[in-house]
Amino acid sequence: MKIAVIYGGNSEEAKVSNDTGNSIAKGLAKKGHIVKSFEIPEPEIISILNQLKQYDVIFIGYHGGFGENGRIQTIFELQNICFTGSGSQASAMCMNKIFSKLIFQAIDIPTPKWITVESSTRTDESIDAIFEFGLNLPLVVKPPNQGSTIGVTIAHTKEDLVKGLEISKPYSDKILIEEYIAGREITVAMFNDEPLPVVEIVTESGFYNYEHKYTKGKSEYLVPAPISTNVFSRAQNLALKAYQTLGCRHYARVDFRLSHDEELFCLEVNTLPGMTDISLVPIAAKAIGIDFPSLVEKIAILAKNSGGNNV
Repeated sequence: MKIAVIYGGNSEEAKVSNDTGNSIAKGLAKKGHIVKSFEIPEPEIISILNQLKQYDVIFIGYHGGFGENGRIQTIFELQNICFTGSGSQASAMCMNKIFSKLIFQAIDIPTPKWITVESSTRTDESIDAIFEFGLNLPLVVKPPNQGSTIGVTIAHTKEDLVKGLEISKPYSDKILIEEYIAGREITVAMFNDEPLPVVEIVTESGFYNYEHKYTKGKSEYLVPAPISTNVFSRAQNLALKAYQTLGCRHYARVDFRLSHDEELFCLEVNTLPGMTDISLVPIAAKAIGIDFPSLVEKIAILAKNSGGNNV
């Protein structure tokens, strides 16, 4: 196939996107495909659409921003351009953590108790609203429209909460406040509408932040996760339910917290998860015998066979 790999962009995750794009291009080339890489910021997409139409598949390597929130997917759908990953509707719903949490609640997928506050609200008023709602420290403070834990903090004290609100404010007009679930970090990668083996993420600090995600040696990945058979199966079933209800396709990753009493809480669905040698989807795929070049090739084939432009 002739495949264009697009990555970069203008989001806070642009550097990670570059790593993903380069890894995907190398993997596809190893499988013998004709591959060209495009590092494209948002304003330039329209100007190269005719060029992109010459390719069989566009492999999207963006993370965050216009590349993951449904905008570029909408452009490709309108132009009948075949692309990998979820369509515009699913992308938009998953990127907005507030919306996806409402969906989780509607379909009985457990998610941490939460509230939103306006970024424009005075910090002291926001804190009053949080506690009046019934949330107690520790709390997770996050912008609802970012990935890679950008702008995310864990507040153990009121001072931490003040700081966390200030950190999140520049990223969104709303701030999502969640109860902190003490326990373990697990994730379920989805590939071709099937859940892959559950992965447990272990870090020294217990907070799987940007540094731990993208620095080799900062995190340990246990696959299959050393959890009970019942929890393993339930995590996969919940991941599949979230993935299908939100309308995702080709591949994705569903993140959970597992409490000390083995209760699962779904945090979010990532429609364009990292695709490097230390990324979770490739790690899970490798556990069932799918190496990285084969994984990205299979995703490209899925996109081509589905036409790539179905919302």
